[in-house]
Amino acid sequence: MSGSESAFDIAELAQRAQVSSRTIRYYGELGLLPHCGRGPGGRRLYGQDALERLGFIQRLKGLGLTLEEIGQLNQAFARGRTEGMLDELEALLLHHLESVHLRIEDLRRLHEQLGQYLDHIRRRRSAKAAKDPLSS
Repeated sequence: MSGSESAFDIAELAQRAQVSSRTIRYYGELGLLPHCGRGPGGRRLYGQDALERLGFIQRLKGLGLTLEEIGQLNQAFARGRTEGMLDELEALLLHHLESVHLRIEDLRRLHEQLGQYLDHIRRRRSAKAAKDPLSS
């Protein structure tokens, strides 16, 4: 970290990234978010790159990637093979896209089944009302 770059302690990084300090520590334990040094009292310090990496992790999680998968991408990136990292990201996203497609199909079937069940309930209610007009 250069002298011109500001350093954040874990509390400030957590606030800026809108995550908990515990999340930052956990990501550090997984090797997803290394700290860049120690400050007064031995507190971990993080640079602007850590803030950007947290945003990237959150975006990937939002796409449905697991922390393990994010770790794999992180390792590919650390090896300096940006093209390789993009290939891995593409493969993971294609896998998740297929998973989303399957969930959408399941939700369509559920939607259809719920609609059929609702129609069944309404027909029974109508049939009951037709037999006993005073019950309405």
